[in-house]
Amino acid sequence: MARFSVALLFSLILGAQAAHAKKTVEPVYQDPFDLAAGGASLTRASKEGTLFSNPALLHLASGFIRWIGSSTTLTINKESFNTAKKFLPKSAGGTGGASSTGSPSTDSSSNNSSTANSSAEIVDDVLKNPVRLGWGEAISLLTRRVGGAFFSRFELDLGAHEYGPAGLPQIELQTESYNGFALGAPVPTPLSWLIFGVTAKYIMASEEYVSADLVDQTQISKYSDPKMAKSLYSQNSGVGLDLAALLFFQGSSVDLTMAAKADDIGDTQMAGDSSGPKQLKQVNSAGLGLTLHTGADAIHLSADYRDIGNAYKQPLFKRIYAGTKVTLRQHLGVAAGFYQGYPSIGAEVDLFFLRLALTAYTRELGDHPGVAPRHMYMFSLSTGF
Repeated sequence: MARFSVALLFSLILGAQAAHAKKTVEPVYQDPFDLAAGGASLTRASKEGTLFSNPALLHLASGFIRWIGSSTTLTINKESFNTAKKFLPKSAGGTGGASSTGSPSTDSSSNNSSTANSSAEIVDDVLKNPVRLGWGEAISLLTRRVGGAFFSRFELDLGAHEYGPAGLPQIELQTESYNGFALGAPVPTPLSWLIFGVTAKYIMASEEYVSADLVDQTQISKYSDPKMAKSLYSQNSGVGLDLAALLFFQGSSVDLTMAAKADDIGDTQMAGDSSGPKQLKQVNSAGLGLTLHTGADAIHLSADYRDIGNAYKQPLFKRIYAGTKVTLRQHLGVAAGFYQGYPSIGAEVDLFFLRLALTAYTRELGDHPGVAPRHMYMFSLSTGF
């Protein structure tokens, strides 16, 4: 029965009907430390996140090379993490010795029963609690004059509802996949406090939302049709251009930064077999930052207002980002912020050629806070300098 439940779960995923795809107002790739600071990155961004947040920031690097290396991120929501802990192998003590005295047939029957019960419990937990998993990878070279990065990220979200629109149990699957290459450069002006920036990018993307009623045999029977699942693994591709401007007023201990950014100038058209996105709409944003600093320590306060024209028709709480970053001796950083209506927090440790970062934030899939929150943990390992 447990095997049937597992098979049913995955057949529903593959046999579900595509409903729509979503595109958020956020950059296609973000650094975990920027997310920890509420996602407010227009006036201060980390590593390759600079190319997607504001390429004009490259000009503010203290040395010629800002960053060269690779970053790997793993993401899991709190509910999935708790479920995984429940099914981790336990120590060999306790009942392990007692079971060894039974007959082989008894042991085999007991193990099969335990495996079946565990499988059934896993499926039950998945149906009761949302599952969101993801990973990301970036390889980048950033200098004071130009920067480039290959990037890839993927997230999967699986949830279930006791009553869907038809009044029947419903399962939902959402996927986000973004891959590609970005090349950005700052454009200094005769005015030392004014810097422009430009990023050209080639993107392969897929954002899918599919749903199915658990008792709809018609949808379940279609899972064997390759065409049904094609849009889930296919991607659309396109070439886009971002433009940015940065006003940077530097003082002996206080800096004021203002930023303006236009993502996907003229709308980036996407072509391919995926159901979405078919285009990345132009998004105009503005940011404000204030930095209090000494020679080696700094406190950066920032706020972003994304998609001022509301091209994606997102609620206001998904377009305002704010946070604080504190860096100590350039080797330790802590951050906190306000992201999609929820607090975010994180820390980063720089061990010269190794950087470790841990971020906790909440992503809201609904149209207001509390509808469909995903409490996320993100771990990042970066090697480089």
